[in-house]
Amino acid sequence: MYIKYVTLQRNCLHKLMKLTKKEQIEQKATELFWKHGFKKVTIDEICKKANVSRKTFYTFFENKNALIIYLYNKLIDESYAVYDTIIKSEIPFSDKLEKFLNQKIESTKNISMEFISDIYNSEDGELLNFFNKVIEQSMKFMRDFLSESQKNGDIDSRLNLDYIMFMLQKAIDLCGTQELMAMFPDANTLTRQITQSFIYGIMPVK
Repeated sequence: MYIKYVTLQRNCLHKLMKLTKKEQIEQKATELFWKHGFKKVTIDEICKKANVSRKTFYTFFENKNALIIYLYNKLIDESYAVYDTIIKSEIPFSDKLEKFLNQKIESTKNISMEFISDIYNSEDGELLNFFNKVIEQSMKFMRDFLSESQKNGDIDSRLNLDYIMFMLQKAIDLCGTQELMAMFPDANTLTRQITQSFIYGIMPVK
């Protein structure tokens, strides 16, 4: 048993050594933040997991907030790249919605409830401002997509988009509440439920 443990540790260390110091920090910080949220995780913990010194950490990131923002922006950029490809693809509107749903679920599959709670209940002014801007950007993206789809006749022309966006914002506002989070076992299931109900309502998903 001990030999297996040592071998496993050596293999993990070997994989880490193939990455740059910055990549090691990014990888281990992502694992820790996604699993435990970012409030509880310390720079020392990140450095220990990434097998780097605090000095090395500060070579790349000014502080923990800078790392959180960097990693979350990276996640957002990857998601928007996928969304943009979906929008530009020559497929039926219903298929685009299904791909949107799948991408949303995929992007949150490793995120914990602790991470979601930290986002919506952040007491740090810098992070709170950042996450609010992220939500604003997401809402604008969705509004533009729905508006263009309505012009193209893909969704009901009688639909009041102001109402739709208002209800979507309310759903987002509730994401960080203990009452809502208690209804679901994990963040991925929560995200799936909100996204599915927005896209399909009470109708069965394909």
